[in-house]
Amino acid sequence: MPMFSYTPFTQVIRRIVLSCCIVFASLILISPSAHAEFHFKRNAQDEINAADRQLAAEITAFLDEYARVYNNQDYRAVKGMWLDDGNPIYMAEEVPFPLYGKKRMDNYFNPVPGRRILDGIDNRYSQVRAKYVAANIAVATYRLDYDIKLVGMNASHGWDRIMAVFVKTSDGWKLSAYAEAPQGPATMVRKMMKAHPAQSDAEKAAYATTTATIKALSEKGVGEDFGDFLEARKDIEPTH
Repeated sequence: MPMFSYTPFTQVIRRIVLSCCIVFASLILISPSAHAEFHFKRNAQDEINAADRQLAAEITAFLDEYARVYNNQDYRAVKGMWLDDGNPIYMAEEVPFPLYGKKRMDNYFNPVPGRRILDGIDNRYSQVRAKYVAANIAVATYRLDYDIKLVGMNASHGWDRIMAVFVKTSDGWKLSAYAEAPQGPATMVRKMMKAHPAQSDAEKAAYATTTATIKALSEKGVGEDFGDFLEARKDIEPTH
């Protein structure tokens, strides 16, 4: 959940606009007939073995406590739930580079010392899946939903996909690396519009403008040599 001095309050806008660098996703997903769900349907019946179910339960319990201290803005406790190796990795969607090391993380959670940034934040974690990659190391994916109110601004809602690395210590699981993985801007906006349909002609026009803007920005981001790239591969057939 964004907290860094690189405009934590613009995370929703950044997701909608700046992540337009995910050009391929945007170009495909902007079309109503080419939604991602057509290609990738979440299957609630995916088989999960007993070990992975137990692991997911342990990570879920960790995240419940992580959300509790985070939502109380107890960042000392939040950082205490990270592996104390001096080199955490934190990739927030609104920061243009991954944050490596304790100093970067300290700055992320306290961008302006002595100044209150948030009126409140409510993080909620769900859809936890995890697997071991070594005896005491696990990789997990999960969903983050949040409501946030920054000082002087209206409250807003957002969501994100997360991938994180956990290390099991004598004190239990600890976070070691964390990355937010927002979907492409067209997908995010389409889901927002579906959740909150336009109620007036003015809203419908605003939604249409937003959709057209994302499409235009996506197309402007295409590399000048992409046409040559496609031409050189026009006869290639996918192999499966």
